[in-house]
Amino acid sequence: MNRFIDLAERWVVGIGVLAALLLVPLVLATTWEVISRYALDAPTIWAYEIGYTLTGAHFLLALAYTLRQGEHIRIDVLSVFLSPQARRRIDALVYALVLPILVWLSWTLWHYMAEGYARGETSGQSALNLPVWPFRAVFTLAFATLALQVLCELLKSFVHRDPKVQQP
Repeated sequence: MNRFIDLAERWVVGIGVLAALLLVPLVLATTWEVISRYALDAPTIWAYEIGYTLTGAHFLLALAYTLRQGEHIRIDVLSVFLSPQARRRIDALVYALVLPILVWLSWTLWHYMAEGYARGETSGQSALNLPVWPFRAVFTLAFATLALQVLCELLKSFVHRDPKVQQP
Protein backbone atom coordinates (compact mmCIF):
# COMPACT_ATOMS: atom_id res chain seq x y z
CA MET A 1 0.00 0.00 0.00
CA ASN A 2 2.85 2.38 0.78
CA ARG A 3 4.30 1.79 -2.69
CA PHE A 4 0.95 2.67 -4.28
CA ILE A 5 0.73 5.85 -2.20
CA ASP A 6 4.29 6.84 -3.10
CA LEU A 7 3.70 6.27 -6.83
CA ALA A 8 0.36 8.07 -6.80
CA GLU A 9 1.83 11.04 -4.96
CA ARG A 10 4.68 11.24 -7.47
CA TRP A 11 2.01 11.68 -10.13
CA VAL A 12 0.30 14.34 -8.01
CA VAL A 13 3.57 16.21 -7.54
CA GLY A 14 4.22 16.05 -11.29
CA ILE A 15 0.81 17.54 -12.01
CA GLY A 16 1.50 20.18 -9.35
CA VAL A 17 4.76 21.10 -11.07
CA LEU A 18 2.90 21.32 -14.38
CA ALA A 19 0.40 23.66 -12.71
CA ALA A 20 3.22 25.85 -11.45
CA LEU A 21 4.84 25.95 -14.90
CA LEU A 22 1.60 27.27 -16.40
CA LEU A 23 2.32 30.55 -14.67
CA VAL A 24 5.18 31.23 -17.11
CA PRO A 25 3.07 31.44 -20.29
CA LEU A 26 0.34 33.21 -18.31
CA VAL A 27 2.73 35.95 -17.20
CA LEU A 28 4.24 36.21 -20.69
CA ALA A 29 0.83 36.48 -22.38
CA THR A 30 -0.41 39.05 -19.87
CA THR A 31 2.78 41.09 -20.15
CA TRP A 32 2.57 41.05 -23.94
CA GLU A 33 -1.08 42.12 -23.83
CA VAL A 34 -0.29 45.06 -21.53
CA ILE A 35 2.62 46.18 -23.71
CA SER A 36 0.73 45.77 -26.94
CA ARG A 37 -2.44 47.44 -25.64
CA TYR A 38 -0.93 50.44 -23.83
CA ALA A 39 2.47 50.98 -25.47
CA LEU A 40 1.69 49.95 -29.05
CA ASP A 41 -2.04 50.74 -29.03
CA ALA A 42 -2.67 47.34 -30.66
CA PRO A 43 -4.49 44.95 -28.32
CA THR A 44 -4.37 41.26 -29.13
CA ILE A 45 -7.32 39.06 -29.99
CA TRP A 46 -5.98 36.11 -28.01
CA ALA A 47 -4.66 37.30 -24.62
CA TYR A 48 -7.98 37.34 -22.77
CA GLU A 49 -8.88 33.78 -23.69
CA ILE A 50 -5.37 32.46 -23.12
CA GLY A 51 -5.30 34.25 -19.77
CA TYR A 52 -8.50 32.80 -18.36
CA THR A 53 -7.82 29.29 -19.64
CA LEU A 54 -4.29 29.23 -18.19
CA THR A 55 -5.54 30.69 -14.90
CA GLY A 56 -8.28 28.05 -14.69
CA ALA A 57 -5.89 25.26 -15.61
CA HIS A 58 -3.37 26.45 -13.01
CA PHE A 59 -6.02 26.57 -10.28
CA LEU A 60 -7.56 23.19 -11.12
CA LEU A 61 -4.32 21.28 -11.62
CA ALA A 62 -3.02 22.53 -8.27
CA LEU A 63 -5.97 21.10 -6.29
CA ALA A 64 -4.49 17.64 -5.64
CA TYR A 65 -1.00 18.97 -4.91
CA THR A 66 -2.46 21.45 -2.43
CA LEU A 67 -4.28 18.61 -0.65
CA ARG A 68 -1.10 16.54 -0.56
CA GLN A 69 0.74 19.43 1.04
CA GLY A 70 -2.05 19.95 3.60
CA GLU A 71 -2.63 23.52 2.45
CA HIS A 72 -6.39 23.54 1.85
CA ILE A 73 -8.36 25.75 4.19
CA ARG A 74 -9.60 23.96 7.28
CA ILE A 75 -11.95 25.19 9.95
CA ASP A 76 -10.34 23.95 13.14
CA VAL A 77 -12.86 25.23 15.67
CA LEU A 78 -13.70 21.75 16.95
CA SER A 79 -10.82 19.63 15.73
CA VAL A 80 -8.25 21.38 17.95
CA PHE A 81 -9.99 19.77 20.92
CA LEU A 82 -9.86 16.27 19.41
CA SER A 83 -7.10 13.71 19.64
CA PRO A 84 -5.00 13.04 16.52
CA GLN A 85 -6.72 9.66 16.22
CA ALA A 86 -10.19 11.26 16.27
CA ARG A 87 -9.07 13.82 13.66
CA ARG A 88 -7.77 10.99 11.47
CA ARG A 89 -11.12 9.23 11.74
CA ILE A 90 -13.03 12.38 10.80
CA ASP A 91 -10.68 12.97 7.87
CA ALA A 92 -11.15 9.35 6.76
CA LEU A 93 -14.92 9.74 6.91
CA VAL A 94 -14.84 12.94 4.86
CA TYR A 95 -12.46 11.39 2.31
CA ALA A 96 -14.65 8.30 2.05
CA LEU A 97 -17.68 10.50 1.35
CA VAL A 98 -15.91 12.77 -1.13
CA LEU A 99 -14.07 10.08 -3.11
CA PRO A 100 -17.11 8.60 -4.92
CA ILE A 101 -18.27 12.10 -5.84
CA LEU A 102 -14.86 12.91 -7.34
CA VAL A 103 -14.78 9.63 -9.29
CA TRP A 104 -18.28 10.30 -10.65
CA LEU A 105 -17.33 13.89 -11.49
CA SER A 106 -14.17 12.76 -13.31
CA TRP A 107 -16.16 10.21 -15.31
CA THR A 108 -18.80 12.78 -16.21
CA LEU A 109 -16.18 15.37 -17.18
CA TRP A 110 -14.51 12.79 -19.44
CA HIS A 111 -17.76 12.39 -21.36
CA TYR A 112 -18.32 16.16 -21.43
CA MET A 113 -14.85 16.59 -22.94
CA ALA A 114 -15.45 13.83 -25.51
CA GLU A 115 -18.75 15.42 -26.57
CA GLY A 116 -17.07 18.80 -27.04
CA TYR A 117 -14.37 17.16 -29.15
CA ALA A 118 -16.89 15.23 -31.26
CA ARG A 119 -18.95 18.35 -31.94
CA GLY A 120 -15.94 20.56 -32.61
CA GLU A 121 -17.24 22.92 -29.94
CA THR A 122 -15.43 26.23 -29.50
CA SER A 123 -15.44 28.73 -26.68
CA GLY A 124 -17.01 31.73 -28.39
CA GLN A 125 -15.26 33.93 -25.81
CA SER A 126 -12.98 35.87 -28.14
CA ALA A 127 -11.94 36.18 -31.74
CA LEU A 128 -9.45 33.39 -31.06
CA ASN A 129 -12.40 31.03 -30.39
CA LEU A 130 -10.39 28.11 -28.99
CA PRO A 131 -11.72 24.54 -29.08
CA VAL A 132 -13.08 23.66 -25.63
CA TRP A 133 -12.04 20.02 -25.41
CA PRO A 134 -8.44 20.71 -24.24
CA PHE A 135 -9.69 22.81 -21.34
CA ARG A 136 -12.28 20.16 -20.51
CA ALA A 137 -9.46 17.59 -20.59
CA VAL A 138 -7.72 19.70 -17.94
CA PHE A 139 -10.92 19.59 -15.85
CA THR A 140 -10.98 15.80 -16.18
CA LEU A 141 -7.30 15.40 -15.35
CA ALA A 142 -7.54 17.77 -12.39
CA PHE A 143 -10.50 16.07 -10.75
CA ALA A 144 -9.17 12.57 -11.46
CA THR A 145 -5.86 13.56 -9.87
CA LEU A 146 -7.70 15.06 -6.91
CA ALA A 147 -9.63 11.78 -6.55
CA LEU A 148 -6.32 9.91 -6.58
CA GLN A 149 -4.92 12.14 -3.84
CA VAL A 150 -8.10 11.79 -1.77
CA LEU A 151 -7.69 8.02 -2.08
CA CYS A 152 -4.08 8.37 -0.89
CA GLU A 153 -5.19 10.49 2.07
CA LEU A 154 -7.84 7.90 2.93
CA LEU A 155 -5.29 5.08 2.76
CA LYS A 156 -2.80 7.09 4.83
CA SER A 157 -5.44 7.55 7.52
CA PHE A 158 -5.64 3.74 7.81
CA VAL A 159 -1.93 2.97 7.75
CA HIS A 160 -1.05 5.86 10.09
CA ARG A 161 1.74 7.17 7.94
CA ASP A 162 3.81 10.02 9.28
CA PRO A 163 1.73 13.13 8.52
CA LYS A 164 4.86 15.11 7.65
CA VAL A 165 4.76 15.82 3.94
CA GLN A 166 7.81 14.88 1.92
CA GLN A 167 8.92 17.62 -0.40
CA PRO A 168 9.00 16.81 -4.12
